[in-house]
Amino acid sequence: MTTEENHLMPKQLSLALQVLLLIAIGYLYYLHFSRKPAAAPTSTASPSEEATAPIQRAVRIAYINVDTLDANYEWLKQQKKALEQRIQNAERSLNNKKEALMRDLEAFQKKYESGTVPPAMLEKEYAALAERQQKLTQEEMRLGQQLAEEREKAMNELMANVEAQLRSLQAQIGYDFILSYSKGGGQVLYANDSLDITKRVLELLNAKKN
Repeated sequence: MTTEENHLMPKQLSLALQVLLLIAIGYLYYLHFSRKPAAAPTSTASPSEEATAPIQRAVRIAYINVDTLDANYEWLKQQKKALEQRIQNAERSLNNKKEALMRDLEAFQKKYESGTVPPAMLEKEYAALAERQQKLTQEEMRLGQQLAEEREKAMNELMANVEAQLRSLQAQIGYDFILSYSKGGGQVLYANDSLDITKRVLELLNAKKN
């Protein structure tokens, strides 16, 4: 586990947040367009009556600022902090074991070069060092996989939380489209602040007992 990976994981969480929002929004799109419209009744009204008929309501659009959500969603901040702490603990443990192994390898090298230790004893000690190195490599791989699984679990729960609140807002206010917006990225190049519902979504998310 490298220092570069340690810095990358929080960024990956932010990137994953954007991806999951896009998935959740796409799901809302699907719900919206998958509704089969009722068959249009045959109009018996006169042209003048049709002209005065009410016009179908405008499409309601809102957006969520991904950057704001990432910075202010308390549950997500706790998950990122906990994950970063586990990464640091894993790195510290692995580094200590690696340093101890290196010291023992250097000591073994000195014994070998001195020529005073019997070959059978050197062979036995070398086999033990090789086994330690193999176990250390396996532990590093296991910890990496464990952290990846924890990150995936957090992202799945994040998606469920956000999707539930988006569905709730859609039901309450009747939004047809809820877009994701991120400054300097994403598909939306400009967003009117009056359409920003991030604060409302954050209130719902942070009020939810996790």
